[in-house]
Amino acid sequence: MDSSESYKNLRSALKSATPPLIAYLGLCMADLTFLIHGNPDQLESGHVNFTKRHLTYTFMNVVRTSQAVPYNISPRDDIITFFNNFSDYMEEEEMWQRSEQIKPRKKRS
Repeated sequence: MDSSESYKNLRSALKSATPPLIAYLGLCMADLTFLIHGNPDQLESGHVNFTKRHLTYTFMNVVRTSQAVPYNISPRDDIITFFNNFSDYMEEEEMWQRSEQIKPRKKRS
């Protein structure tokens, strides 16, 4: 997933996709945080900032409508059995080490 230009490609794909969808939680939380904390509740005149309320409603409505259509997925016993019997997993420290090998964090100077 390309995060450049504020996830421009993902946003474009989501706009043209038809539900059901699973929204990227990181993007949703970032957008909602920006809406809530990046806009005042009241205007300088003291009036309610209805633009903020409208943007928040629009955001929440997109999330709601993308979840309104149920997935038509039938359970598969082979997959259920695989996950119920899954024992080949990494411990948290091992996952951290693997993550650092794949994409090392930038060192702060």
